[in-house]
Amino acid sequence: MGLFDRLNPINVKVTVRFDKSTFAEGEEVTGNVYVESDETVHADEIRLEVRVTETYQAPTWRSSGGRTYQTMETRVNYLHSENVRVSGPLDVTKGMKETLPFTFNVPPLRPTMPNGVIERRAKGVVAVKGRPDKTQESIFNVAFAPYGQVAPPAGQVTVKEVIKVPCKYCGALIPVEAQRCSNCGAKLSR
Repeated sequence: MGLFDRLNPINVKVTVRFDKSTFAEGEEVTGNVYVESDETVHADEIRLEVRVTETYQAPTWRSSGGRTYQTMETRVNYLHSENVRVSGPLDVTKGMKETLPFTFNVPPLRPTMPNGVIERRAKGVVAVKGRPDKTQESIFNVAFAPYGQVAPPAGQVTVKEVIKVPCKYCGALIPVEAQRCSNCGAKLSR
């Protein structure tokens, strides 16, 4: 391997495909990561980086020339984040074509802000130590179930209670252990 090869991602194509175009809320999300290699390398792992975000417009006050005015600013809340291991260490050989199944659950999520838009993404990652990851990102859709009709996920269920308190500056609800407000960015002292 040459000196500059460490700066280039591996020569592997990674594709994330879901079994359905839309999953029901509470249903397991299933699909496959397809890996096709034009290089022989040792992958440390193949994983999915699952991220659920909410994008919304929030009023912001600005000052200019002695005048204060209100503008709207686009903000993003991170509602869910997890890495799902699809494969542990794997010797990827030149010409290899591998199909790796995955399954994960995303908790039922609703917008937390007025006019908030939720987006769900899963990024397939082939990680090789000492080289940039090879990635491909896909969006997956989840249909909301009517309240009270969410199907429990298969397998073990873990319940985590998150206590939220209002920010003393903007009033947005934030986790009690937060160091900064996710809405206005104010530093919080507890």
